[in-house]
Amino acid sequence: MPEQAEFIKLPVQGRYSLVGPPGSGKTNLLLLRAQYIAGTGEKNVLIVTYSRALSDFIRSGIGKSGLISADQVKTFHSWAGGHIVDHLGFGASPTNGQFDDARRAEIVAKLKEANARLATSKVYSAIFVDEAQDLSVGELELLLCLSDKVCICGDGRQGIYEQDGLAVAEKLNLTPHTLTSHFRIGQRIAQVADKLMPPLDGSLGLEATANYNPKIQGTSTAKLVSLKSRDEQFSEMETLIRVQLIAFKDDSIGVFSGTQATIAELKERFEKTDLSDLVAYHNGDGEASFSSDKRIHVMTLHSAKGTEFRAVHIYGAEELAGYPLRRTKLAYTGITRAKTALNVYRTGETSKALENAFAEQKLVDLDDLFEEKA
Repeated sequence: MPEQAEFIKLPVQGRYSLVGPPGSGKTNLLLLRAQYIAGTGEKNVLIVTYSRALSDFIRSGIGKSGLISADQVKTFHSWAGGHIVDHLGFGASPTNGQFDDARRAEIVAKLKEANARLATSKVYSAIFVDEAQDLSVGELELLLCLSDKVCICGDGRQGIYEQDGLAVAEKLNLTPHTLTSHFRIGQRIAQVADKLMPPLDGSLGLEATANYNPKIQGTSTAKLVSLKSRDEQFSEMETLIRVQLIAFKDDSIGVFSGTQATIAELKERFEKTDLSDLVAYHNGDGEASFSSDKRIHVMTLHSAKGTEFRAVHIYGAEELAGYPLRRTKLAYTGITRAKTALNVYRTGETSKALENAFAEQKLVDLDDLFEEKA
């Protein structure tokens, strides 16, 4: 597409931002540009994102060209921790896996101190940041000052950590580039996403800008299924996954949930089936990998950011009915990871916004308003 080709042809020397909707190819373009710059002889390239799962997802594809190694892809917090130790000789306090506002402020303060001690301000040949909306302007400023060649990409509608990272583009005068079309998401899934989070005034939604070809990729489906118990949810999901493993034989399947506790539940359930050897659990322990031959990837909705799967299953969607999981952007991010098939399972109510997104219009007779439900 012209938008994507135009971005690839941008001069090597430059500082850019790239924004676009889910499925528009932002991450792929970012990585192509990173590999292109590495191919010119600029080997000291750094690729940064927020979540561990997305970093691993990027590593699974970035090393195939041989131009960039897996250890050049880092989460922001792993990079920051190493940078602080390298230049201050000591690290920040233990995280216990938590990065709240106080913890992030501590890291920013120590990064400022570390940067002040650098012998040269340009530490990297080039820096690339994916899902920049998950980082703060302050965090990005301390990272992007370390190279003359930088590029960030992201989508403000998928920001689930309440950060303002994309605003750094204007503050640092990055040259903007915008994608408007997408290729990954099927029309029915795009329709649900648009209903969940309607496009901004004057802009087109995902359904209107879809370049998904159903003749080649298959007709897309999106269903919200209400079942009596978690046992029924898992049984229904397992049945569909078995069909999809055959129908989508060259593709992976994503299974998402709201909490780590539900990931543990899913692990217990899958291990009782003959699918267990095909399942990877991205639960933050660092053991799971997208580079393995596992075809079913289980993770939280938070960890799913930036990934993509031919089929997506959201298990236990009743968890999205209450705070803190009742966030439209979180559900939107999960839904837009799917290419062809999306199935959401609930026992009881889920968020009203999510229920509304799947609801289909129907005629209502006036008499229906006065009939009591059985």
